[in-house]
Amino acid sequence: MGGDQRSQIIEAHAPRILRLCEERGNIVLSELRDALAEQGVTSSTSSLSRFLARHRITRKKGLFTPPSRTDRT
Repeated sequence: MGGDQRSQIIEAHAPRILRLCEERGNIVLSELRDALAEQGVTSSTSSLSRFLARHRITRKKGLFTPPSRTDRT
């Protein structure tokens, strides 16, 4: 036993999650979580982060990301 037991739950909603990411462009994880909750899908930002990492999609974690100190953002 052991290993991942829950990713299959979020993977069942993959088309919905990927569509939201496409439609809303630069959506942050908390907004994605809230949009899914409106559609009846319960998840956490960390599970969404792991899902997006598995699918090689990058997203900001929140609206209040500090500006880069080395380059313009």
